[in-house]
This record gives sequence, structure tokens and C-alpha cells, in this order.
Amino acid sequence: GSEKDYLLLRNIHGTENNPIIIKNVGSEVIFNTDHYFGIKIANCSFIKFLGNGEDNYDYGFRILRVGNGSGISIDELSTNIEIAYVEVSNTLIAGLYAKTDPDCTFASSRDNFTMYSLHIHNCYFHDIGDEGMYIGHSKYVQGVFLSDCDTTIYPHVLKDVKVYDNILEYIGWDGIQVSSADEDCSIYNNIIRFDSQKEIIYQMSGILIGGGSKCDCYNNQIYDGKGDGIDVLGLGGLKVFNNLIVRAGKSFMPGNQNEYKHGIYVGDVYTTPGSSFKIYNNTIVRPKSFGITYNNNVAEKGYLYNNLIADPGQKNLGEIAFINSNVPLSKIEVGNNYNAYEIQEVKFENPGQDRYNLLVNSPAVDMGKNLSNEGITFDILNQPRPFNNVFDAGAYEFRIIGIEEISNSGIIASKVFPNPAKHSAWVNVKNNNSDVLTFTIYSLDGKLISTFDKFCSAETEYKIKLNIENLSSQFYILNIKSSSFSVNRSMLID
Repeated sequence: GSEKDYLLLRNIHGTENNPIIIKNVGSEVIFNTDHYFGIKIANCSFIKFLGNGEDNYDYGFRILRVGNGSGISIDELSTNIEIAYVEVSNTLIAGLYAKTDPDCTFASSRDNFTMYSLHIHNCYFHDIGDEGMYIGHSKYVQGVFLSDCDTTIYPHVLKDVKVYDNILEYIGWDGIQVSSADEDCSIYNNIIRFDSQKEIIYQMSGILIGGGSKCDCYNNQIYDGKGDGIDVLGLGGLKVFNNLIVRAGKSFMPGNQNEYKHGIYVGDVYTTPGSSFKIYNNTIVRPKSFGITYNNNVAEKGYLYNNLIADPGQKNLGEIAFINSNVPLSKIEVGNNYNAYEIQEVKFENPGQDRYNLLVNSPAVDMGKNLSNEGITFDILNQPRPFNNVFDAGAYEFRIIGIEEISNSGIIASKVFPNPAKHSAWVNVKNNNSDVLTFTIYSLDGKLISTFDKFCSAETEYKIKLNIENLSSQFYILNIKSSSFSVNRSMLID
């Protein structure tokens, strides 16, 4: 641990099996600088820059101020980079740049270089001058004209981009912008508050899937931005689902209702022929103008199902305020969405405290289309869906929890203990009837990790040992299922 002006990593190369790991040791490492970057990773490969070296610090590397530039810059042909547990704040421009700009050496042109495996997670960006994260070059289609060599160069693409479990607050421009990421790209589990504070036109969104990108975007929470919640300008062949978007654009020119802002906006920069856009199970609350605007006339079709939209600003226009489509009917398929002119119609758990779980009597419960074959097998809380065999509308799948779940399910289950667990974990169960109980562990992204069965006699308490020896340190969901009922319990492996 120490205090630094800035850090430059250059020409450092690991391998896939032996990456270079850089961690804080003993304490946190603090950067406070008037330089043009806080941390720069230049011409490096297979680097893991991780601020989890000490348990007492959430962010072992803290960039407190960059007076003349960006917080983190990943450039000069760097590839296979992981950044985690880093705080970035008070930057003049972006919180993070990850791209190599074209130049007259042609080294970073699309046919000469690809950036692989960029993973940014568990970081905290706040009080950022421009974009929170600027990943990939935005000139995917038109390229960059360089007068020095009198030619247009197309920027490199990125493959395997994962942006997840980050918090971003008070961002000047877009919160997370990902462009030119044309393969294996996901943006998920991020929380974004107060994006687009500088009100710069065309730089106003919580999440921007930019030109040349094919990114699935899910389980994100976006609150109180001045821009659109999510802008989708990518290649197509992507899904946007399970996102919670609250008051998108509401504070941008509140007196001018002709300055539109949208919960989700789907447009076109370059769309792959024959591709589609799938907008599923999003909860959009009080957007300034429209819930979802679909404005891509090039894609084969847009599919908008199971979305929940409440109290859009243009509700005086009628149904168009919820889904505003500017394409022929043959280009869009819409169904099983729940539209509410007033928030109280939805029966959220507590919208005054931004808790948008559904109550048992919500009309959005059990009105969705089954999208399991589309890979929608979990909700924004990473709980398996559907519950009770029928999909709900919106990001949250209603389920009976806690005492209510125990009394109504026929299965009495304790919490997993110890929690967190290191070497072994247990759960006590008792079933009303003799039955075979199935114990299944899911990861938070809904993937099945392990499963086993045990016969349990009626009204008999069993202490069940869970096999966690091969599980990595993270949260999991334990599902206990009988022939008639199902109960979920959370568990943390430390």
C-alpha cells in the first residue's frame, strides 16, 4: 500500500496459463495526479490488475483524481486485460478507455489487430468528466481518416468483452459505452446512477451498445440519468433483458417535452443483414418520454416481449408512449407487455423506495410469454424463472419468499449455514409429505452447477450436507424442489 502520482505499465506480457497478476499488498494504493492518466496499460497482454489483495478494502487501488486526463487507459495494442476492484473518481475525461486508436503505422487496423478478453468488473466509477467507460472505437463503420497518410483506417474489433458488477455514479457523458465488440460481449449486473450530467447531445445514456457491437445487456439497474436508459445501436443478434430503468431522462430539460428521452432506444448505425433485436422482460419506470422506441428499419425484426412500462412522460399520447415504433408492422413483433399509465396500477413492492419487485396481486404476474428457449431462465435478482411455470412481465419474477414461502410451499427449509461458507454447508429441511427432494445449486447467471436427490419422509427434519468443495467464491442459489413445491435459498461461498 502507498500513495502514487500515476502508474505506467508498458511492454509486460504474460500468457493465458501464466498471466501477470498485479495486486495491492498490505493496504490500499492511492493515486492523485495532475498527469493525463492515473493508470496506463500500454502494449501489454495477459494482465490481471486486481484490487482485492487485502480483505479490509473493497477497492485496493483508488484513483482519487486525474487532473488532465482519464482514470485508466488500456491502449497501444494491449489485449487480454482484466481490471477489478478499482475505484476511479474525479477525472477530467473518461473513467476508463480501452482501445487502440488507428495511426499511420496501421498496427491497430482491423485486419492487423484484435483486442481479446477485456473483463472489467467490481469497480466503482464516480464523478467522471466524460464517459464512465469508453470501450472500443465508435467509428466502426466509417473508419478514421488520417491526413498524415491520406487514408481511412478501420479500427480494430474486440472479442470476449465482459463488463459486470460495476457501480457508476455521477458520470458526465454515457455511463458504459461499448463499440466495435462484435463477438462474445456481455454487459450485466451493473448499477448506474446519474449518467449524462453534462447534457452533451449524442453522449447521453446509461448504457450504449455502440456501432459494431453485438452485446447482450441484462440485469443492469439504471437510475436518474439525464439520458436514455439503454441505447441499442449495435449489429443485431443481441438481447436486452431483465434491466431496471428508473426515471430515464426525467431531469433533462423537464420543461421541454419535445426533447425526448427513452427508457430503451433501438436505432441503426450498422445492422447485420438478417439479424434481429430482442427486448425482453425489462422494467421501465417513469421515463421522460417513451418506454421503448424501436427505430431500426434495417433489422429483419425486433421482438419486444414481457416488458413492464409504467408512467411514461408522453402518456397523453396513449399507447404510443409505452412502445413507440417507427418501422413497418412486418419489422416488429410485440406481445405480453404490461403498460401502466400510473405506477400504483402495477402493485410494485415499494416504488417510493425504488423497490420494484411485484406483489402477489400485481397484474403483471403470470402474464408473460415463456422465453426459456431464448435463454431467459433467471430474473434481475438471478432467481430462476419462471416461478410457478408462468413468466411474469418485467425484470422481477414474483415469488413467495421468507415466512410466506415456508408456510405455503409444503417445504420448510432453514437458511443455508454457515453463510458465508468455506469448506462445507448445510440446510435443514422438512417436507409435509414423503417425497423425493431435489437440491440444485445455480450460479447467479442461472447456470446449473450441481444437483442431487434425497428421499425425505413426511414431517421429518433432515440436515442436508451440500457439496461446495469445487465452488468458487461467489453467491449461489440453492433450489429445493419437491414434486409439488419449490423453495430457494441464497448461499455465499467465501
